[in-house]
Amino acid sequence: MNRSYIFFDIECANCFDGIGKMCSFGYVLVDDNWNILDEDDVVMNPETEFDWYLFDPKKNCQLAYSKDYFRAQRNFESFYSPIKKLMETSSRRIIGFGVSNDIGFLYSACERYSLPQIYYAAYDLANILKKSIGAVHKLEDFCHLLKVDISDLKAHKSQDDAKMTMRLMKFFCEEQGCSIEELLENNKDCKISVEKYVEQMEINRHNKEVHEKLKEMYGKKIRAVLSHKLSGDYALGFKISTNPDLALKVGTLVQKHGGILKKNLKSNGTIIIDDKSDENLIISLQKRGLKSISVSDFLEKTKME
Repeated sequence: MNRSYIFFDIECANCFDGIGKMCSFGYVLVDDNWNILDEDDVVMNPETEFDWYLFDPKKNCQLAYSKDYFRAQRNFESFYSPIKKLMETSSRRIIGFGVSNDIGFLYSACERYSLPQIYYAAYDLANILKKSIGAVHKLEDFCHLLKVDISDLKAHKSQDDAKMTMRLMKFFCEEQGCSIEELLENNKDCKISVEKYVEQMEINRHNKEVHEKLKEMYGKKIRAVLSHKLSGDYALGFKISTNPDLALKVGTLVQKHGGILKKNLKSNGTIIIDDKSDENLIISLQKRGLKSISVSDFLEKTKME
């Protein structure tokens, strides 16, 4: 089986409301000997405004083309079919850098133009490097750090960013003494599919809704309480606050049993902490004049008979 490997990168005109509006799709297609089979910078009209900083010479994120050049191109819909073919071809591995962002941009583009989703899975070189050498850097910075020659490439030009990713992976494979296929096989945990992206997007959406509900609860005392088992101010410990569903459940119980939920407490109040919190945390809270209660004890205390 002859495998091919596509390195890709996407640039957007803006990401307002958390949705990237594509203005270029760059790629480099290679074989297992790193021979370049095809490459292109597919520039398109994003049909939206550009974020101001993308053309500010003082910023380090300038796009490669002028606004007029982007506006003169066809939109994403015109390039959908060839991009879909590139990404869904069998026996092809797909690689990017910080690839979950690019997956999101392509996903959003399909939604914006009411086109069928493009389904694929991509390896994230950023995560492979983080896992292997314990460092996190931007693509260009990683290339400079490892002395990968990118002197002929321009950052934030999609095709050139794809080439940077390819050269960086080639360098790393040579350093590790392995083929591109061996590197990817050993890093399957650094692969993300469109389906996984959508699943995580739904989790993020749910968590955002929960956090908004919690924000509305802070500092408010409700009239229709179930009991007066609680009194005074309560706040959530860090580990409880990072579990959105548990945080909402606990916050709701605080209100329903007569307490007031606060985002933070400086003194005088009770912090609801994780069951596995160590003694040092409890002592630290006491020194600040705060009480603490484990989440298990809190749930038991607010349980209705």
